[in-house]
Amino acid sequence: MNEVIIITNPERCRDCYRCVRSCELKAIRVKDGHVQVVPELCITCGICVRVCPQKAKDVRSTATLEIKQARLEGKRLIASVAPSAPAYFGFNHFSEMESVLKSLGFHAAEETAVGAEIVGLAHREYMEQRPEHRPVITSSCPVVVNLIEQYHPDLIPYLAPIVSPMIAHGRLLAQKYGPDAYIVFIGPCLAKKREIFDEPVAGVIHAALTFRGLQAWLQEEGITWPEKEGIQEEPQEEAVARLFPIEGGLIGTARMNTDVLNNSVVITTGLEACQDVLNEIRAGQLRGVQLVELMACKGGCINGPVMADVPGGMFLARKKVMDYQAYRQPFPSIPREKWPVLARTYTDKKIILPEFSEEQIQEVLHRVNKYSPEDELNCGACGYSSCREKAIAVLRGMAEVTMCVPYMRNRSESLRQVVMDVSPNAIVIIDDKLTIQDMSPSAEQLFKCSLSDIKGKPLSDMVSEVRDFISVRDTGSPAIARVARLRDDIVVEQSIVRIEGQPLLVAMMRDITEQDRERKRFETLREKTLEQTREVVRKQMRVAHEIAHLLGETTAESKMIISHLTKLLEEE
Repeated sequence: MNEVIIITNPERCRDCYRCVRSCELKAIRVKDGHVQVVPELCITCGICVRVCPQKAKDVRSTATLEIKQARLEGKRLIASVAPSAPAYFGFNHFSEMESVLKSLGFHAAEETAVGAEIVGLAHREYMEQRPEHRPVITSSCPVVVNLIEQYHPDLIPYLAPIVSPMIAHGRLLAQKYGPDAYIVFIGPCLAKKREIFDEPVAGVIHAALTFRGLQAWLQEEGITWPEKEGIQEEPQEEAVARLFPIEGGLIGTARMNTDVLNNSVVITTGLEACQDVLNEIRAGQLRGVQLVELMACKGGCINGPVMADVPGGMFLARKKVMDYQAYRQPFPSIPREKWPVLARTYTDKKIILPEFSEEQIQEVLHRVNKYSPEDELNCGACGYSSCREKAIAVLRGMAEVTMCVPYMRNRSESLRQVVMDVSPNAIVIIDDKLTIQDMSPSAEQLFKCSLSDIKGKPLSDMVSEVRDFISVRDTGSPAIARVARLRDDIVVEQSIVRIEGQPLLVAMMRDITEQDRERKRFETLREKTLEQTREVVRKQMRVAHEIAHLLGETTAESKMIISHLTKLLEEE
């Protein structure tokens, strides 16, 4: 079953390719700049969730809802709690965990370490009875099991045919609490969510909840941890199985020699180191080794995917587990005759990947301007170890050509240069200190200087008017289509904008010096014409006034003569 466990939020995924770089098996597809985990290639190690800087990776889980539904249906909830729990929650006594789980409606809670003990002893028995003298690979880490089944199926015969502590404990709990028990595993591992559906062991565990999921549920219900009290217990024998989640935990539980100088055992943690050991087993280089304990998480389960939530790191988590184990609280010992069925089988799940011709690979390399081995920088920025490996991933549909950072940078710079070179308007780039960083050839021509001479110098060395630049720098508001006299001999219409996220300003200037001169000449001519017009009007008004004055005097004399003549005629 290839259930989708790890999902990606495309809104947060931002072309960083960190998950691709961190994924040992390159089980991540990049499409349209966003990543997607490919279930059939993924072994659910959870590294991509842990390393994602944008928190774009998450765990798709309905475990809490399913557990609540089972509770509503009246089923008895039984918890199997992984032995790394003290490192995450910080409790000193398991009764504290029992208390909070019962507050959530659980009927009972027990330690998965009980199953770990019988699994450890079962490994020892198998190793002593193995049919051939060859290394036995421990089977407790589900990620390692997935790794072998999917990528190293030829090594399945080396894998111990023994269930994990989770399954062993689940079968014990089913025997103890009956068929109506709803068994929930609580731990730090994402692969457990997939293991519970694995065909050879399916049906034992009904739900797998992470520590993070439990913590969220407790917060949702408002349940707090009980105060730590000094609980007096009768001295108990040390339960070594509680150390199962740290390096060498299984070998210690099996009562074998955990001395790092012991050549009969190999203890390896971390996915890359596990791959190296598997290759060495295949090459027959581990002669004399009896047991190989492989754990996908570096340092063991105490450094599982969700353990990153715990402050202090792996070594503090290790100390917490060791302190908890040293407390010597009661630990049930299961007699050999009461062990559940521990045997399991494995399946070859290897996916045959397509192969491509040299011509196809070269065609992809040429698309990113890689025509010779010298062009292949193999920088790893895309997430792949070599340009050739990335080209094959492109052909498989797992990567995009544009993931090549050097190519995209060169392309971006070349496009920028084309714009700078062909722009008829002057382009000047300055920083927040008003220092010149770049300019277009048209700007060099406008200001009669070369970039090499002026780069790194203050803008004031080139222009005398910088008020608009200061305003844009200080306020962040662009200045659009402002006319400015930058020097006595240069007038421009300029737009200045800030580059978002960078301490840079870009000014685009259109030279209007000649238009400004023409405008001034026109204004001078207009003023002169207006003055001449005013003078003509003044003269015309003066002439009209003089004519009117003469006409007025003549009219008055005529009026007097006519009036006198009229009077004389009337008297006669």
